[in-house]
Amino acid sequence: MSLNDYERQGSDWRAQIQKNQRKTYLVVALFLIIYVLVGFIVDVVLLQSQYTNLTTENAIYALTHFLVIPYGTLIMLGIAGISLLITYALYDRIMLLGTEYHQVTAETAQNLQEKQLYNVVEEMTVAAGLHYIPRVFIIEADYMNAFASGYSERSAMVAITRGLMQKLTRAELQAVMAHELSHIRHGDIKLTLTVALLSNLLLIVVDILFYTM
Repeated sequence: MSLNDYERQGSDWRAQIQKNQRKTYLVVALFLIIYVLVGFIVDVVLLQSQYTNLTTENAIYALTHFLVIPYGTLIMLGIAGISLLITYALYDRIMLLGTEYHQVTAETAQNLQEKQLYNVVEEMTVAAGLHYIPRVFIIEADYMNAFASGYSERSAMVAITRGLMQKLTRAELQAVMAHELSHIRHGDIKLTLTVALLSNLLLIVVDILFYTM
């Protein structure tokens, strides 16, 4: 491979990271806008239920000009902020919610298979040029799955089910972990984490509003 090829690869890698960062910011912005719109609709409905002769246009005017305090909009904006904090503070617990799992380290590995897993992650971390070894989790389940998550390289984690780990050779395990670590390197994990958790939290909030109004 020529020097130009290496430079092109490095440029493509940085461009992909920047692209994923822009997408993440866009998702967060859209998420906030949707929450504000939902809160604003709630304000309009409540205002019209309180003043039955009030038209939608007049209700919107009153709210947008702060003739009436838009409590619903402000509450939803607060919920959006709390949701973002929860997403980035408790993402690992949320991603592993409903599963039986344990973290694997060089010291806590219980058998050769778990030691091999951690060693492979260490090797692939070096090969991927990452500065931090992601936390490693094993999910006690028979189905086959593996994923990476986190909002930064420092906070990243990888998880694999027992069912998949038991079926893979060392070389195959390296391939799976290399794939997951590539998501960390390219910043995919922050984007997918944001989309998955915020969309689910939004659905929960909308369901609550639907059944309480």
